[in-house]
Amino acid sequence: MKALRAVVILVALGAGPAMAEVPFWTVDAKSSRISFTAKQMGVAVPGRFERFSATIRFDAKDLPGSKVLIEIDVSSTSTPNQDIETEIKREPWFDAARHPIARFESAAFTYVSGDRYDVAGQLTLRGVTKTVTLPATIRVTDDPGRPGVLRAQASGDIPISRTAFGIGQGQWHDIAIVADEVVVRFEIVAQRPKSGP
Repeated sequence: MKALRAVVILVALGAGPAMAEVPFWTVDAKSSRISFTAKQMGVAVPGRFERFSATIRFDAKDLPGSKVLIEIDVSSTSTPNQDIETEIKREPWFDAARHPIARFESAAFTYVSGDRYDVAGQLTLRGVTKTVTLPATIRVTDDPGRPGVLRAQASGDIPISRTAFGIGQGQWHDIAIVADEVVVRFEIVAQRPKSGP
């Protein structure tokens, strides 16, 4: 029994460092952007989220150990139209007072081809969680301005159904006025030392 216990302990200790080796990337908030495009009466309405955070561990050679968590402050939504910007944060839409954070948490990275990956995970908006697959292009290069540092650029977009997440209550549930499909786009820039963990 003691021998079996020792084997279990050694296996557990051996698993720890392997997980820790997946590189952690620091997000460059000034160069990163999460935006969206909705349509009202057939006219595109652009918007963006001014505040968000991202925790990223990514290694193309260790996709099972790669993880991403993105949290968005929906009260930071901005649009060119001040009336829309104010309204979208209220109860019929994002209901930012009760659901201040939207989040995406990955479950699995899948290699597609070239620099393209599919990132499956859970998307939570307005307190509703759905399983989605996020297509992403991830390019890792040397940072031209910082020797010894790698730079990752991840980008992609995903169409979502606003009504599936309960966004647009009451009269606004009618997709004849505001289209059901909203396209969310992300452009994330992050760095890490070449020799970093």
